[in-house]
Amino acid sequence: MGVEQMAINKGKWGAGRGLSLVTIVFAALMVFWGCKQEYKHLAGQGQGKAAVEAPVEAAKPAEAAKPAEAAGQAPTEAPEEPAEPKYKPTWHPAVNERPYKFLAGDEVATNAEEEEFVTLMSRAKDAQRAYKVIKTKPAAYLPFLHRAMRHPNREVRIQAIVMVGLLKDTSEVTEQALIDSLLLDRDPDIRASAAKDFVVLKSKNAVDALIRSLKEDPYEAARSNAAWALGAIGDKAAVQPLIEALKDEDTFVRLRATSALLKMKPMEAVPYLVDCLDDKSPMVQERALEALRKITKKNLGKSSDRWRKAYPQK
Repeated sequence: MGVEQMAINKGKWGAGRGLSLVTIVFAALMVFWGCKQEYKHLAGQGQGKAAVEAPVEAAKPAEAAKPAEAAGQAPTEAPEEPAEPKYKPTWHPAVNERPYKFLAGDEVATNAEEEEFVTLMSRAKDAQRAYKVIKTKPAAYLPFLHRAMRHPNREVRIQAIVMVGLLKDTSEVTEQALIDSLLLDRDPDIRASAAKDFVVLKSKNAVDALIRSLKEDPYEAARSNAAWALGAIGDKAAVQPLIEALKDEDTFVRLRATSALLKMKPMEAVPYLVDCLDDKSPMVQERALEALRKITKKNLGKSSDRWRKAYPQK
């Protein structure tokens, strides 16, 4: 191909390219002009009636907020603020019935030996050393232990109660000292420890106090130990309180009450023990079933319905 032919061809392609660009630009202008006209058309429609309705303005709250008096209606009282929960005491209500004071340190320990006992008893790990001496002459040291049960130091009081239980002293002085601790001491662990002592001492004189503990003490360990002690004592006066304790909110109180009734075997408790077969605690369920079998000398299985048909509540 000659140079001249190449120049001709180049001219043809250049002209074609120019025509193509002109066509594209012209088409773009036509599209733009059509869009502009369409916009004007829509705008003209909007002057007569809006193509899209404007959002409705929110109603002013003034009308709704008018006082009831302005509308001629009786004013509505504002709802009362919920009352704040009252403080729940951690002591037995018997503290409000008679005074109970601790003794001063020098009133508890009246000689050097007793002072050494108090020092040892104030530390749980060393209390055993004091008890080794005290148990050799219990009668001689019991007055000190009775006083120690009212020492200002709670650990000394706890150790004194434990030692009295270990000595198994059933004298009236010991019983009364323990009953005072059971109902009047403001420390919940002291009351629970005193109740536990009666599991061993089995004092009939403590039944009324233990029933009060089971019914009224806010501390679950004190209530459960009271139920335990009542079962150990076996007094019939405790049957109804123990039946009521089967519905206690605490699992271990219900368990101890069930165990106490198992030991005492009162027939009137059977319909209420049947309800315990549906207790949320498997331990209570098992103990109730054991009690039912022992009391009735029957085995109707684990179904509460079968037991309830045989022993309905009156």
